[in-house]
Amino acid sequence: MSTSLTMWTKRLVTTAIIGGLLLVATVTCQHIFNMSEINLLIDKADEQQLSYELIIHNPLTNAYSFDIIDD
Repeated sequence: MSTSLTMWTKRLVTTAIIGGLLLVATVTCQHIFNMSEINLLIDKADEQQLSYELIIHNPLTNAYSFDIIDD
């Protein structure tokens, strides 16, 4: 009985660790992708001398809104 409980516990811990790593990897990829996209949008707006509004909704993933402001 204790052997099956130990195996079940090891599997549960392993699954939790793998799930946690996947979650961290996903959030990190979103952060990096959104940051690259934000930098590209800012560079292009600055090249064209446009006014813009950037709002970061989630600093962890860099979820954002980017709007060009009409003058």
